[in-house]
Amino acid sequence: MIKVLDSFVADKIAAGEVIERPVSAIKELVENSIDAGASSIIVEIRGGGKNYIRVTDDGCGIPSEEAEIAFLRHATSKISTVTDLDNITSLGFRGEALASISAVSRLTMVTKTADSVMGVKLVLHGGQLVSNERVGANVGTTIIAEDLFYNTPARRKFMKSDAREASSIIELIQQFAVFYSDMRFMMISNGQTVFTTSGNGDVLETVTSLYPEFKSSKLIPVEGEGVHGFVSDPGSTRTNRKGQLFFVNGRIVSSVIIEKGLMDGYNGRIFSGHPSAILFIDQSPSDIDVNIHPGKREIKFLRQNDVMRGISDAVSQAVSTEAGVPRSIMSRDEPVVTKTTEEPVAKSEQTSIRDFLSSLGSDTANSTAESAFDHAHGSTENSTGKSSIYDAEAGASSTIPKTLNINSESDKREPVYDIKTEAEAMPSVAEENTTDSYVSRPFDFDELTLKGYVFDTYIIMQSKDSLYIFDQHAAHERVFYERFMQGHKNSSHLPQPVLTPFTLNVSADVYFADRGWLEDMKSFGYDIEDFGDRTFMVRGIPAYMSVEEAERFARAYLDAIGEESGYNKTVVDKLIMRSCKSAVKAHDKLSEMEIKDLIDKLSKCENPYSCPHGRPTFIKMTTYDIERSFRRK
Repeated sequence: MIKVLDSFVADKIAAGEVIERPVSAIKELVENSIDAGASSIIVEIRGGGKNYIRVTDDGCGIPSEEAEIAFLRHATSKISTVTDLDNITSLGFRGEALASISAVSRLTMVTKTADSVMGVKLVLHGGQLVSNERVGANVGTTIIAEDLFYNTPARRKFMKSDAREASSIIELIQQFAVFYSDMRFMMISNGQTVFTTSGNGDVLETVTSLYPEFKSSKLIPVEGEGVHGFVSDPGSTRTNRKGQLFFVNGRIVSSVIIEKGLMDGYNGRIFSGHPSAILFIDQSPSDIDVNIHPGKREIKFLRQNDVMRGISDAVSQAVSTEAGVPRSIMSRDEPVVTKTTEEPVAKSEQTSIRDFLSSLGSDTANSTAESAFDHAHGSTENSTGKSSIYDAEAGASSTIPKTLNINSESDKREPVYDIKTEAEAMPSVAEENTTDSYVSRPFDFDELTLKGYVFDTYIIMQSKDSLYIFDQHAAHERVFYERFMQGHKNSSHLPQPVLTPFTLNVSADVYFADRGWLEDMKSFGYDIEDFGDRTFMVRGIPAYMSVEEAERFARAYLDAIGEESGYNKTVVDKLIMRSCKSAVKAHDKLSEMEIKDLIDKLSKCENPYSCPHGRPTFIKMTTYDIERSFRRK
């Protein structure tokens, strides 16, 4: 029997779709604060946000006569017609956030507009209005959500530990603070100030204050059409994608399109792992669809290829500069701190993120700190030692404002809704930016001078105050690979007949698919035709392949059908294998003339910085790196 659910049950189901965890509620509230034009945002949580959430801003506020309407489902000031969905410029637009959060919590909202004498305070339990009264307040909005999911215990019991929920929230606010660097953010948990930002609009300062390890990651500025930000040098990679932050029109997103554009920009210079990146993508609102995911985390691009190409070109240009030359692992290590007899500097009262999570007392706190704050992007896969995730002395220091303790567990007085008092208490991030200056000029091989040759493998070159160490095998691989690739592009690809033709059996989906791939194989040098019954006959193969190679290559190509750029990938893999076999090996001694000829040929390559496998062809060490190793710096 089909029944229409009553509003109480329907609201709880709808709330569960929008608000999955405390971090979901905070994301919606912070987005509303940003849309309201706030310049200061304070986020406070207790018990990982399960017990208490408070988001306070100094935005435009909500008129008192509209305060109750704001909690109705699909009530919003951000769109009014269906055509507005094609031109969304705000972060929120569905009008579900306040209704969903209030439906599963005990919620209090205090808000005031600039032209109002008094503010309004609403109290709702489970989505039902309890009280509506006029109160004194500053301009802006404060929303407190307590006992999240108290009336939906099935959802509450599946939430993670306090430490894990808190780490997700802190991670989210850090990401907001990076893009909205012109806003002041304060993150408080259980009465402790986790971090603050200055709001001075300096993106790099904000990044290095929130992620101290970025200072040793050699972030390279990226500037292109519709994209800007920072990426790590090809030698600083991670084992996962946690070091990648993508923003599209101010919205934090996950996107395989952006990921692919990023990787394509490195042009094969990543041997293993994933680069770190903070990319800000600007698109016309009409060219993206942000309404495809309940949490608005995923988006669709109308012109996907243009977006990928734009990102790829910008990243490629950035990593092709001197700053993109991989540094030696020794250069990336932090300097050794020697012991002194001086009195130690007192630690700041502002807690470090790691210490904060550990103080929660959960047995998962330490593991949570490792996983959630692994955004300290400087760690590399090849690092000889594990770098610290967060260093309290390296972060921006501050003291906990006394006014922020009014809502602590030991103080049950009525909270004071004073955004100005709290915002003014935010300490500015005054730490000097110690990130190395960036070199944006292209790398010039003509400035290199041969200085030595060691282990019959490594070529030593010098340019000004930098030393460059070339791997002769990797360099030869790159030279041969590009020669083979050019030959492949320019050859006629006439097939050579084989004495014994061979057959290729394929699955039904491949056999009945579009036959464009068949023409590709013919253009590559195969004499191939349909033999019926999901079988293809091969009577001729590319001229420079053996029969065994050609058959293996063809089967690999067929396996790649349906994957993006499958054909190109198999061609590239074959050429990589051939170039590797042809290249001079390590310990094959070269004469000085052969060394100079190799460097000259490498300089003419389209990508001289890495071998076809992604390993660097040369690395860089500065005078400072060497002097630091001898403790002269």
